[in-house]
Amino acid sequence: METPKTIFTNQPKLSEDKADEKFNERRLALLPIIEKYISGYEHFAGEKVKVTFAETGVSSLVSIIETEKEKFVLKMPLSKSYSLGEAQFLKVWEQAGVKVPHIFDEGVIDGESYVLMEYIDAPMIRGAYTDEEMIEKGVYTEMGNILRLMHEPRGEGYGNVIDGKGEYETFAEWLNGADMQKRMAYVQENKVLPDILELLPKIFEILKDHAEKENKSSFCHDDFAGNIFATDPLTVFDPNPRFNNRYVDVGRTMMNFLARNLYPKQILESYFANETCDEKVLQASIFLGIFMKLTYAHKKGNLERIQNWQNYINQNKHLL
Repeated sequence: METPKTIFTNQPKLSEDKADEKFNERRLALLPIIEKYISGYEHFAGEKVKVTFAETGVSSLVSIIETEKEKFVLKMPLSKSYSLGEAQFLKVWEQAGVKVPHIFDEGVIDGESYVLMEYIDAPMIRGAYTDEEMIEKGVYTEMGNILRLMHEPRGEGYGNVIDGKGEYETFAEWLNGADMQKRMAYVQENKVLPDILELLPKIFEILKDHAEKENKSSFCHDDFAGNIFATDPLTVFDPNPRFNNRYVDVGRTMMNFLARNLYPKQILESYFANETCDEKVLQASIFLGIFMKLTYAHKKGNLERIQNWQNYINQNKHLL
C-alpha cells in the first residue's frame, strides 16, 4: 500500500476553561494516533490527506479529513468512558429511519477508539434559524418526531455504554450510582441551587416508579437540543450516548432549551402526539436534567442559565 501524505493544517484548540482543560494533554497525545490511522487505512492509500481540527468538541477530538475528492469526520473520545458507543447509537438510529452521519469505519488503534463518519456540509439549526423561525418552519415539531423515533429501539441496561450495553442493570442502580453521588456532593458543597437538593428524593421516587412500570431502556442522545444539522430532513449528530428511560432524554432536551429561557412545547406536542404525556414524570425528568447539568454550568460560571433554571423550578415545582 502506498503511504498517504498527511498534512495537519492546524493544531487542536486547547481549552482555557478549567472545566475542560483536563483533556488538553489528551488532545495533543492523539495526534500521532491520527496520523497512524490515516497511514494504515487503505482508502487513503497514495492520497494527500489534509487534517483540520474543529474548534468545537468538548468530549471528543474532532478532525475533518479531506482528500482531493471527499471529506470525512474522524472522532476520538477524550475520555475512556465519555462518548463511547457513538457509532453503535448512530447505526441503530439510522436503521430506525433517522438521518445521521453515516459510519464508514470504527475501531481501536493503540488502545484509542475512533469513528470515521460522513461529513455533513450544513449549518447547525441554532445558527440557521431564529427561535421564531424554528416555530414557523416546523423545526421543533420535526425534532419531536425524530426524538420519538430515536427512542423506539430497545436498549439494554442504563447509563454509560460498556460493551454495547448500559453500565447498570436497572434504572434504580443508575440513579444511585457513583456519578450521581458525586454530583450531589458538588451541588451541596458549593450551595448551587439548594432547592434542587430538597426536591431530589421526590424526583428520584417519581422517575424510579415510572421506569419500573415502563420497563424499557432506550438509546438516548443526552444532548439533543442543539446537535442537529439544518438539512432536509434534519440530521442528528454528536450524541453523548446513554441508555436510559426515554423521559429522561426528553427532560434533558427541554432543560437545554430552558438554559436559554426557551420552552418549545411543539417538541413535546409532536413527541407525545399518539399518547398522553405524564406531566409529573416529564417535570421530574426536566428537574433531573437541571440537577445533572449544574456542576458543569457552575464550573463554567454560567450564572444566567442557572438563574433561568432556578426560575423554572420556582414556577413548576408544584407539578411534582
